[in-house]
Amino acid sequence: MKITAWNCQMAFRNDYLKLIGFFGPDIAIITECENKERLKNVQFNDIVWKGENLNKGIGIFSFSKNYSLELHREYKEEIKDVIPVKVTGTKEFTLFACWAKKEFEYIKGVTESLETYMEHTSGNIIIAGDLNANRKWNDGEKYTKFLEFLEANEIRSCYHEKFNEEHGKETKNTHYFRRDSERGFHIDYCLASKELLKQMIDVKIPEFEDWIEHSDHVPLSVIFS
Repeated sequence: MKITAWNCQMAFRNDYLKLIGFFGPDIAIITECENKERLKNVQFNDIVWKGENLNKGIGIFSFSKNYSLELHREYKEEIKDVIPVKVTGTKEFTLFACWAKKEFEYIKGVTESLETYMEHTSGNIIIAGDLNANRKWNDGEKYTKFLEFLEANEIRSCYHEKFNEEHGKETKNTHYFRRDSERGFHIDYCLASKELLKQMIDVKIPEFEDWIEHSDHVPLSVIFS
C-alpha cells in the first residue's frame, strides 16, 4: 500500500498525472485541492473532499480498486482542519487527513481536532497531510503537546522512524518558503499507529527541482507491505 501526502498549491487537475507516475499511490491526501466538480479529468476510484473554498480544500483520493473511501460516521462539520475517512479494502484503517490553518492556531488546532475524533475511534490509524509545524519553530510547547498526544495513542511519524531522526532535526524538507531552495522546512507528515508502522517499508521525499514548478511543497510518500 502506498500513501502520498501533498499540498498541491491548487490546480491538482493539472498535476495529478505526474503524482501518479512518480509515486503510483493507492491513496493520496491532497491539500489546497479543488473540489470534485473541477476534477472531471482526474481518474480515480474514490474520493472524499471537504472545504469551504471550491478551489482550495482537502481531497482524499483512492487511485486503486483495492481501496474504498467513506466519510467517517464521526465526522463533525464544525471541524475544518482534520477530515476523518474510513478506508476499507486490502487494509482497513481510519485516515485523518490534515491541513493545519492559521485561524485554528496550526498544530494546536490539529491536536485538539484529533483528540476529539480519537475519543470515538479505534483500530489502525494513519494521520497525513500538511501540519504547517516543526519542533524547531517558536511553537515548541504546542508541538510538544502534539507529540505527547501521538505517544499516548502509540502513533509515530513514518519519516522519523524510517530515517531515525529527531523532530526538529530533519534532513529532508517538504516545503520551500516562496519556492526558495535555501528556505526549506519539514512540515508535511504521515503518521501511523504501531501495527501499521511495523509494516512500513520505505518513505520517499523527492528533490526540490522535480516539484517546485508545481507547488512550494514536495510530496511525502510512504510504502507499507
